[in-house]
Amino acid sequence: MPRLVFLNALPLNAFPIDEYGLKIGIVKVSLYSVKPLVKDWARAGVPIECYIRHRATVELLNKLLGLDMKPSDGLYRYSDGDKIIVVTLKKPLRGQEVDVKPQDIVFYIAEVEEE
Repeated sequence: MPRLVFLNALPLNAFPIDEYGLKIGIVKVSLYSVKPLVKDWARAGVPIECYIRHRATVELLNKLLGLDMKPSDGLYRYSDGDKIIVVTLKKPLRGQEVDVKPQDIVFYIAEVEEE
């Protein structure tokens, strides 16, 4: 079953590249285009998983998208059909807990195609 997955980066080791070739398309999108996608996928019963451990980022996503995700330090492993949204800070600060505002984040959608 496909999942809607939130990541803070795109870990290449999460994909079965050695088993067969993959193409990963990445498109930068706005918050306004992410909102209806998330709403539609959630309404369709697609499970939502979060692999972002930065508490402030997850809290902001919950507020902006009407979700109830928890920060997670789990390791993501791609499953066929996953819908992937990568959320990054425009200017990340290592080792610091900072407040995050909507203008501080960037959204990308990653689409995986098997070759």
